[in-house]
Amino acid sequence: MEIQSGSNKPTFMSDIKYKNICKVSDLPNRRGRKFTIADDTDIAVFKIGENIYAVSNTCPHNQSEVLYDGYVDEELYLACPIHGWQFNLVTGKVPPDCKGLSATLETFKVKIENDEVWVEVKEKKKKWWQ
Repeated sequence: MEIQSGSNKPTFMSDIKYKNICKVSDLPNRRGRKFTIADDTDIAVFKIGENIYAVSNTCPHNQSEVLYDGYVDEELYLACPIHGWQFNLVTGKVPPDCKGLSATLETFKVKIENDEVWVEVKEKKKKWWQ
């Protein structure tokens, strides 16, 4: 059981849908890889040391789908390769010194089982016309 950030409601791992994307050994260190986990969801996955992070592959700044090709610094900020906007791999937030920037990058839960990487598949909210 875990508590989602910003909530006091417990979440059970069985309540969350995950998709197997690759083996841990398939991920290069400090370089991103792009995966599709749903019809309309591409993610960027990064292995930094022993940790694996999954974020949306779409930059919230200009909607470019290139974050897998970005640079990750020592403080775990991912820089978009197009305009250099930075987002934290853990929180999705911009650096605190970037005043006036309010975009947040979507992050995804990751779990490892027997060298296999599993990433959370979030249920998309339906549009009012669907």
